[in-house]
Amino acid sequence: MTARRTSRARRRRQAGYTLIEVMMALGVLTAGSVGIMAMMQASTRGNMEAREMATATMITQRWVERLRRDATNWTASSRTINPVLLSRTTYLSTVPNPGTAARWVVPVPPAASTERSSFDFYGRDTAVPAEMYFCSNIRLEWLYVGRSMRADVRTWWLRRQGGSANDASRTALGQCAPGLDPNTLTGDWRVRMIYASTVVRWTPT
Repeated sequence: MTARRTSRARRRRQAGYTLIEVMMALGVLTAGSVGIMAMMQASTRGNMEAREMATATMITQRWVERLRRDATNWTASSRTINPVLLSRTTYLSTVPNPGTAARWVVPVPPAASTERSSFDFYGRDTAVPAEMYFCSNIRLEWLYVGRSMRADVRTWWLRRQGGSANDASRTALGQCAPGLDPNTLTGDWRVRMIYASTVVRWTPT
């Protein structure tokens, strides 16, 4: 009797898994695979956003340095507004008069310059609308008239995920939106911005 029970138990063990066990295993495997794929997608999206922010930060810092370099051509000071003081500068000469509200503007480099206010996905200056991915604006304001001013730089872009390449916001970005404040793009969750501020002053010679 004992030998018969042992033989029966051995045959049961050799029969393999039941259908329910197989289905449960497949369910666990599927759930795990979906979780891994979702985690990979979130990681990729996070890496893309981090890359965009790093590139925008680099571009913003580049424009801060351009404004500081421009200040080296501001070689005299005055206690009053004197247009001659900034006549040799490229970007600082656009500062509004005291009492005038400072506003964001698209910096206009000299015609012979390779500098641009628009950049491609890799952070390179570009004038080709189809390549534009980041745009930079500047805002200048007098701190001490004729002697120093505050300079703000803003770089903005649209997130790569979501949206058509032909919608209004993307079209505006493709033209680097001259005169457009991205804050007016209400309801567009894809707009991202990086800000930086510095103080520039005249350079004694």
